[in-house]
Formats: sequence, structure tokens, C-alpha cells
Amino acid sequence: MMKKILIATTNPGKIMTAKKILAKLEYEGLSFADLGLDLEEPDETKLTAQEIAAEKALGYAKQFKDLPVLARDDTNVLVGVAEEDDPKNHNKEFVVRKAGKYTDENGERVFAEIAHKYGGELPVRFDWGYALAWHEGDEIKVMSALATTGTERTKIVDKISDKKVPGFCFAPILKVLIDGEWKYDSELSDEDSWKAYWNTQAETIKGLIDQCSW
Repeated sequence: MMKKILIATTNPGKIMTAKKILAKLEYEGLSFADLGLDLEEPDETKLTAQEIAAEKALGYAKQFKDLPVLARDDTNVLVGVAEEDDPKNHNKEFVVRKAGKYTDENGERVFAEIAHKYGGELPVRFDWGYALAWHEGDEIKVMSALATTGTERTKIVDKISDKKVPGFCFAPILKVLIDGEWKYDSELSDEDSWKAYWNTQAETIKGLIDQCSW
């Protein structure tokens, strides 16, 4: 029987990605909705994607003992922007400050405007912090790791694609270099996504699973 892992997020885009990656690793990823769970979202007090992912995994594992818990946190670095245009890894707060409210549409508009300000495109690096938490007797164990992209293969642009990805405001303004061609993230096929990000993330998650002892 395929082993199961709880995907610790309500973000539909992250759930979709995690389920596909875990399936390739021969694990079944289950969302809160799949299990009928209503868990309280842990506070985020740390600064880096890896630390926040560990914080989330631990917080959810304290509420749910039946399965290992996989958490993820994303941060990004815009290359070459002034202080006032730097979200400093806090995209939602940055969008609220600029647009008054966080929505995917406001996020894509705010970051497209920043790209426009700097000539129409900006290199960007994405960091994905992953953490796995599980119960071992009376103790909760947590392992975390970081997956990242290089800035030479990802950029945000000021032209917004019509195709969206719920929960990921960058998708319609993010372009990724795939086999010599720049493609919008929101328009990538699964094959392209494996080349662009998912293989790197799968290796990171597998590394965590291999170190765990549930």
C-alpha cells in the first residue's frame, strides 16, 4: 500500500504540485480537505523559507498525529531593485501595502508594475523551503531543506498572461527558460514544470523522506 503524507497547506496550487511530486516518489499526498480536517494555521515568526516551513510542519504536526506532515514556504528575491520595490520575502504584506488588499490579481499587477519600472523584466530567484514533521513516540521530529532556482532561468515581466494559477500570483508574469525558449509559468505543461522546478523540489522532498524514521 502506498504510504500517505499530509500536505500542510490550503493553497490549491501548492496542493496540486505536492500531490504530483509525492506521486512520483510513490507516496500519496492528502490535503486537509481530503481528510476532513480543520486545522489552525500556525503563526509565522521566522525569516527564511526553510525556517518557516519547519515552523509550519511542527505547528500542524502538533494538531495531527496520524500521518507525517509536509509543509512548504516560498520566498523570492527580485534582482536589482530599489529598497521600496523589494518585498523582502513578504509578498502578501508587500502587496497589501501597495494595493490595499491581497488577491492574486493585485499581486500580479503590483509585481508587473515593478517589472515595468525596471525596463519590462527582472531576474528573480525562488526559494522553496520544505519541512517534514512526524511523531516518534511522545516526540515530534522535524527535518527541513531548501530547493532554489537560478536567476538566469527565471524572470518576471510586465506583460500579464491570460492564464492564471490560483494561489500563485507570479504565475501569469513569471517566465521560465525551457529548452531555450521563455515560457510563462502559468502556461507550462507538466513536462515543462518538471524541467523547471518539480525535479528539484522532488529531490529535496525525497532527501527529507529518506532521513525520516516513521
